[in-house]
Amino acid sequence: MDSLSRRRLLQLLPAAAAATSLPRVEAQVPANQPLAAVARAPRPAKEVRAIWIHPEQHTDADEKTGRAQIKATVDRYARANFNLILPWTVSGYLAALEHEEYRADHPTARWDWLGYLIEEASKSGLEVDMWYSFTDYRDPKSPEFNPAIGGSPAWMAKRIDELRPNQTVMELDKRVDNVCPQHYQARQWMQAQLERTIARYPKLHGLHLEEPGYGTRGYCLCELCNTVFAQLHGRPLIDSLETPQAEDFRTLGNSAMVEELRKQLSDKHPNMLLSANGGHDWRHDRIRGRDWGRWGAAGWLRYYVPQVYVSDLGIFREQLALTLDDIGRSCPVYAGMALDSTSGKNTIQNIAQQIETARDLGAPGVALFHGAAFTDEHLEVLRNGVFKRPA
Repeated sequence: MDSLSRRRLLQLLPAAAAATSLPRVEAQVPANQPLAAVARAPRPAKEVRAIWIHPEQHTDADEKTGRAQIKATVDRYARANFNLILPWTVSGYLAALEHEEYRADHPTARWDWLGYLIEEASKSGLEVDMWYSFTDYRDPKSPEFNPAIGGSPAWMAKRIDELRPNQTVMELDKRVDNVCPQHYQARQWMQAQLERTIARYPKLHGLHLEEPGYGTRGYCLCELCNTVFAQLHGRPLIDSLETPQAEDFRTLGNSAMVEELRKQLSDKHPNMLLSANGGHDWRHDRIRGRDWGRWGAAGWLRYYVPQVYVSDLGIFREQLALTLDDIGRSCPVYAGMALDSTSGKNTIQNIAQQIETARDLGAPGVALFHGAAFTDEHLEVLRNGVFKRPA
């Protein structure tokens, strides 16, 4: 690719016009300086009590056994007075609903655990927002990269250590496979898959985006990113990855995807909620293209969940308060907290205190990570304490 026409560049950056109304991100933004609010998403009518779960990992491939497990899962959270379930769903599973070749890796697609969960949750008065990543958690066999079903290997993101194996510029995560959303064709492919998914599940309440951005700071150095960045800035992207210009550039495809999904839902499914999760500080998350501060301030998200995965109550309060100060006036912020995560372990007593702290700070909801970590005894503590009364 030697050059790009203006029209092709605008196809790559369809959110560029919208971004001009959002606050400019400076390298040294004071940590206590909130983003300028330009829109407002409505607060929920009642306190949201959400839980992230991984049903495909914990569900038997046998339909009878698997259905019983899904029903038991829904019943557990309904009894504990949760009202929102966020089930982890990968694009490979969605492809398996339509293509036999993906069912070996996703055998529960043969009887559709997700559809069954949505139906059971609906009967129990719980809403379901499908938890999905449009960039991360891919492998070379992911449907986005399969030309036989409309994907392309060119959409796979490339990172610095793939081009410079001995690089020492930045620390990198071990996971290497991402989709590069700078490719508008990749975004269109995923949006079409999600549109078919929404049509399949009319009772689906929303789409919840997992950390929308790259898995590490070393992304993306695919041919398209290299070409466009050089045209914009006159120097190689690989030698500029830690510059403010490269940071801004990494946000473009991710912002385009979020804005396009927002419009897709607004135009075709106005009752569906678009939401996301990520860190508590948007300034730090931007280095991986996660520009949720702008998205929240622009009103593109119906809610945002900062993953405040700490056990210290003072730190929890400080970090959650920063997110609320940044976007809480324009976008409902549900406090994310973890009983067990890669950041460490917590106690159910601490979780209960953090829920009370989130309420005290004015957060209209909470989201707990993750379902498999919560025993029946843990749920009983919540049901008899901070969740004693239904929301």
